[in-house]
Amino acid sequence: MAKRRNLKRDIGYVAGELFTEVLVAKMLVPGIDQDQSDELLARILEMQDQFVQRAAKPDAKENKKLVKQYYKKLEEDLQKEIQAIVGGIETLSKGKEV
Repeated sequence: MAKRRNLKRDIGYVAGELFTEVLVAKMLVPGIDQDQSDELLARILEMQDQFVQRAAKPDAKENKKLVKQYYKKLEEDLQKEIQAIVGGIETLSKGKEV
């Protein structure tokens, strides 16, 4: 149970860091597209909700092998989504100077 709790905590931490990054860029960097930054903020919140829910309820609880595969897939999907959001942040602030 502790590993699941740590996974949820890590998801929340990463989502918070990404959210802060976009919010700071939105407020402090002139010329940032406000609509695009709002979309990124919404995407981060959706990502957090989706992955915390997925971490809470694994498929086939009685089969340890399937549970292990489930969490491996969850972590891979989370990494892909984080990379996509980071790419969005990079394009958001591309060419803008602080």
